[in-house]
Amino acid sequence: MKVRSDTLKNKDFVNKILYFFIALPGLFLLVNEYPMFAIESNLIVLILGLFFLFYYRGSITSEHYKVLCILLVIYIYFTLNYFISNQTLKNFFSYQFLRYDGSFYFSYMLFFALAIPYFNYKKVANLYFKFIFFTFSAFSLIAIYMYLSKNFFTFFKHQGTGDTFTALNFAHNASGSAYAVVSIFLIVFLLKEQKNKLKILYAIMVVLCLVGLFLTKSRGSYVGFAVGALVVIWFNFRSIKKFIISILVMIVISIPIIFVSDAFKRITQIFDFKEGNISWRFVLWERALYMFRQSPIFGIGFGRFNDIGFPSARLNDFSFERLHFFGGYPKIVSFFMNPNYDFSNAHAHNSYLQYLAETGIVGLGLLVFFWIFVFKKMLRAYNTVEDNFSKKIFLCSMGSIIALFTLAISENYFSAATVMMCISMVVSLSIGVYWQEKNKISL
Repeated sequence: MKVRSDTLKNKDFVNKILYFFIALPGLFLLVNEYPMFAIESNLIVLILGLFFLFYYRGSITSEHYKVLCILLVIYIYFTLNYFISNQTLKNFFSYQFLRYDGSFYFSYMLFFALAIPYFNYKKVANLYFKFIFFTFSAFSLIAIYMYLSKNFFTFFKHQGTGDTFTALNFAHNASGSAYAVVSIFLIVFLLKEQKNKLKILYAIMVVLCLVGLFLTKSRGSYVGFAVGALVVIWFNFRSIKKFIISILVMIVISIPIIFVSDAFKRITQIFDFKEGNISWRFVLWERALYMFRQSPIFGIGFGRFNDIGFPSARLNDFSFERLHFFGGYPKIVSFFMNPNYDFSNAHAHNSYLQYLAETGIVGLGLLVFFWIFVFKKMLRAYNTVEDNFSKKIFLCSMGSIIALFTLAISENYFSAATVMMCISMVVSLSIGVYWQEKNKISL
């Protein structure tokens, strides 16, 4: 009996360590200035998945199966699209490509890594949410202190938008998008929580993360949060009266935060199409549309957006197209073939136009179909599973997907590693929880 008891204790101890490592990426969503933390924590999850898949001859969950089939088709299509546009194998495996132009591959790998059921999905999800709620609230507290004391260093960068909160990320948009999604998660947990003490705790963390969000001065993140929050509030109540009351409460809470954080000016600039950053986006969108017109079906080549140089001349200049060499059938199927490779964080500032330019209607269609398919699966899970915690993470997944579709209008967030690592993790864990609940499996 003693041996069995020791064995159970050891198993429980091993599970705690195992779950800690699986949830570990949740601690590094605000530190992309030191990318190795995020990279290594995600690789640990991938390696664990491969280990249990091959060493223990495991399998993937039935709920992950169709999701991974669609995602695998996208991976294959993007890879073929990359090589057919005269890009090299060496570049494909380079850190610079995977860090920038090819960040899609890294951003979605957690869907594969978490499809192997060697752990309890609900317990890992619970730990992951604790990690991100603690991390984001702690960063917000530090940011509030720095902002009020006017002691700007490390966590703030002076950019064109003034002193913006970036945490330990390179750009305020990266932090803003992550804060938008995590704030939506906290609203879900606040709405669904049944214990008063935890409700108070979640309410405090919602306020903290909203302060962090507004301090980032990221307008696209404001809009993404607003749309995602509206969706989760509606699905939580499904009552027009309660929906309107909740929205009014959110507005009342947000107004003082907006003015104290000096975010009001940034919000009004959302509608100022002559503002520098917005007008520059129009230029980039025009360039993306130019690329799309060269090859509307398959695009000019995955990862090729940065490789095309643009002179100061307008795109309708009759001589402009002579500067670029597209192989194939012009205006139908043609790829950018110049051996010119530029790895940088430049992009179209719009995921839809970015993928239309690089991968065409087929590529964007596959990616949008993937997310719609996952959203419908999460909606089905939310409507059929009764467990309260499970409903929380299903609703978190739905809210994050809607926020992602909104965020993607102003940035290339479909393959932005910071926010995508968070969304991929939560959605893949949610799919696993759905499988676990449907089969009533206690892992």
